[in-house]
Amino acid sequence: MLFNVPGPIVDEDKQTVLRPSLWKYRYLFVFLSLLGILTIYQLSVVLLLRKSIDLPTSPFQGTKLTNPYQNWKGEGQEKISLHAHSDEVWFTPERHTISEIQSEYKREGFSNVAITDYGQVTEKENSDYIRGFEWGQNIKKRHLLSIGIKKSFYDYFPVYASRENLNWVMDRMKKLGGYVIIPHPKLFDSFSKEEMSSIGGFQAIEVYSPFGDDTKILDTLLSQGRNVHCMASDDLHYFPETSIKSFDQPTWKNIIQTLGNQRGRKGESFLRYIVTAEGKRDQTSVLDSLQSGSFYCVKKFFQGAEDPKVPRIQVNQNNTVELNSKERYLEIRFIGQMGEVLQVNPDTNQASYEFKEKDSYVRLEMIALTGSVLSNAIYRNQ
Repeated sequence: MLFNVPGPIVDEDKQTVLRPSLWKYRYLFVFLSLLGILTIYQLSVVLLLRKSIDLPTSPFQGTKLTNPYQNWKGEGQEKISLHAHSDEVWFTPERHTISEIQSEYKREGFSNVAITDYGQVTEKENSDYIRGFEWGQNIKKRHLLSIGIKKSFYDYFPVYASRENLNWVMDRMKKLGGYVIIPHPKLFDSFSKEEMSSIGGFQAIEVYSPFGDDTKILDTLLSQGRNVHCMASDDLHYFPETSIKSFDQPTWKNIIQTLGNQRGRKGESFLRYIVTAEGKRDQTSVLDSLQSGSFYCVKKFFQGAEDPKVPRIQVNQNNTVELNSKERYLEIRFIGQMGEVLQVNPDTNQASYEFKEKDSYVRLEMIALTGSVLSNAIYRNQ
């Protein structure tokens, strides 16, 4: 059987070569080719850049107790903000300058702030801030935050990343000196509880975030024997209107902020932060506090409120957790395995709880008049 293959059509009168009819699909062919290249690239990195991690599945065990607050000294405290975005990235020129961010946070009593721009570790001549960066360009907002990391790296998974791929990313962050945080897990449900239980490498979760507060995930992970810390962050993109009006901004920046519906808001700043021990304010000492879990997470209930004071937590020789604070809390909760409320002490600035044999860890939640304070876990070890 013979097939007729279409070829160029020649108009004998005009002697002009007419292209085959498939030429009108050339843009579709280019698009499909690019899509094919992207698909091959994505499949390649998904298969190659992956890491399997053995995660603990049983509760903390041992006769000794690890208390991250045992070595706190002095009565002071340092307010630290660990998630703020500046105008240093090429696609976010309408955001605030580093000097504006530093000035506003200092005015609100903060000792230091981390600049965590998208995809880069921002460096400036005035470097009195903590370095970091936020990884991830994907639509689902599956981002990762790294504090103190030495350099940034590209997001190799713009479309899809498996759990093993995320393990690889977090492992690389830690090798580059970073403290790894899962930010805003409730934003678009970017990290489900099941997923956070199945990946490793992160050291903290933003349980206090402008995009949703949830402390229960801590108990899910702690009950598996994973010493994951709390985290509280502003995730600053824009200051409230009262702050912006005081800035000497160019007209074009005002216009872009207005068109982007970023003006006139109360803003998400100054409400969620961590507290480290007195004198722990520079990048090195803050990183040491992060790695050991020696910090508290704070959420203020409204802007302009006084800062709730964090307590002193000690563990005595009888394995009794003792809390003392200058602030009288509305309620102090001792929380254990799978989120069980072990004890509640109302209207007091002192409380104690004796570890039971069944207790693998204990964490504390303090509800004050102006905000809530979370501790990291006091847990059993060998």
